[in-house]
Order: sequence, then structure tokens, then C-alpha cells
Amino acid sequence: MTRRLSPAQRRAVGEADPATGRLSAAARVCSALAAAGLAVPHGRGGHHSYYLTADGRRLRDALAEGAADAAADAAEPGTTPGARSGPAAGSFRADDGTGKDPAPPAAQQARRAADVTAAWEGLLQIRAVLADGVTGVPAPWERDRQVHAVALALEAAGCPPARPGSPGYRVTPSAHQGLAEVGWTEPSSAAAALAKCAELLAAFGWQPTTHRTRGGVPYLLTSPATR
Repeated sequence: MTRRLSPAQRRAVGEADPATGRLSAAARVCSALAAAGLAVPHGRGGHHSYYLTADGRRLRDALAEGAADAAADAAEPGTTPGARSGPAAGSFRADDGTGKDPAPPAAQQARRAADVTAAWEGLLQIRAVLADGVTGVPAPWERDRQVHAVALALEAAGCPPARPGSPGYRVTPSAHQGLAEVGWTEPSSAAAALAKCAELLAAFGWQPTTHRTRGGVPYLLTSPATR
């Protein structure tokens, strides 16, 4: 499989939807990317859309990181991408509760809710594309960015992220490779709140397990569910 892409094809990969991988380029460009193994059609009849495959997402990441030549000319399918905690710069970012993303002003809360809903629905579409219709198992994109993916699942489920003066979830990378850690910022309500988070995460394709620190503070470790 070649990575010799035209400028239009590279642009299409780079401009794919950051949350779902959906392409917005002309049909002929999408077809060419599909033929190269970088995109896959999804839908019925003549109304299908194209989404990046795992190789397509790896190429998009490489383009975003300034490694366009290496990714376009030398990358081979099946290479292992580096672990990431969040999306590429400038794309949708789920609120992980760590304070990196301030709460939206009241006037923008409806827009934020719509963005979260769109990101989650798009993610379910890409799960279906890559797993033969199965939406209950995280896609490779999520496995590569577990902090972002777990935070998106919680935010989409309506759980509140932590805010100054307001308790909520906080998602961080775990010391255990391949896992994300979910905490709750109010100790007195942490056990009940995390039990609810665990229930929601299990319904959204993740496997949470409950643990406690040496000081007795509860937290969750999450891993992707399997079929």
C-alpha cells in the first residue's frame, strides 16, 4: 500500500473530523483514499460517507505533528502509534476535569452540550465502521487517547467535570500502562459518585474497576471493553 498521496488527498486526511475521522472531501478524493486503505465507506446506496481507517488516523496524526513526508512516503500499516492523552491541537477536547479547559460561559453552554453530543454520536459511528456495526467497544482512536475518550464518555453521559468549588470527575493518565484513572474531587461523595461513573462507563464501552489509595480515597481504573 502506497503513501504517495496527492496534495488534495493529504489535505482531506488532515481536515478529517477530529472526533470521528469523517472526510468532507470530494467523492473522487475519498474513493482514492479508500483504495489506498486510508478510508472506508459507511452508509447505504449512494449516500454513504467516508471515514478514516486506523492507518488513515495514524497518517493524520503524523501530518498534524509535522511529519508529513515520513508518514506519506515510509509509514507501513500496522505500526503502533504513540500513546496520547488528548486530541490534536485545535480539535474538540473533552473536559477531563483537570482545569485545562475552563467552564464555558453560560451563553455558550448550549453550544458546548451540542458539541459534546455531536462528538459522541460521531464516535459511535466510527466504532460501527471499524467493528462491523458494534458500538459497545472502543475504537482504536479511543484506545490511543484513553484520557480524552473516557472524559468524552463521562461528559456525554452528563457527569459533571470538576470545577473550582464544584465537585466532579477528574480523568488522568494512570501509572498502569493502558489505563486511565478517574477520581472524584469531593471525598464525602466520591464513593457514590464513582459508582455511578463506573455504571455509565460500563454502558459506554469501558471496563472500570474500583480501587483505593493508601489513604482510603476511592478511584477508578478504566480499560477498553472487549467483545
